[in-house]
Amino acid sequence: MTSPAPTPDPTRRVTITVPAWFAALRDPGIQVLFVLGLFALAAFVALALGWRGAARTPYVPLQLPWLVSAGFAGLGVLGFTLGAWSIHVGRRQDAANRLAAEQLVRDAAELADDLRSGRRTLPHRTPRHR
Repeated sequence: MTSPAPTPDPTRRVTITVPAWFAALRDPGIQVLFVLGLFALAAFVALALGWRGAARTPYVPLQLPWLVSAGFAGLGVLGFTLGAWSIHVGRRQDAANRLAAEQLVRDAAELADDLRSGRRTLPHRTPRHR
């Protein structure tokens, strides 16, 4: 006779460890860079397909559709991708700078409050002799 399966304890927690590079993939900023990287790869594939199609066509007027459809589309997607990448990275850097400035202001306000209340004093300097 088999015993019944034990019921799981809902209050018990399980900890799973993953590598840091895998945990970083949950960051939306990293996800956007990954998607933009895929767009850039697709643009290069389109350029390569356009080049291959034009190279296989011996008659020059028939090469033009390959160059226009795949070449211009690939350049357009690549331009869009690089522009979006630049904007995204710039906004992330601006957010980091704003966070650093806010932390500096908070620290300065805390220091001013501590000086005003007497919890902290400024170090006294000795006068310089010239």
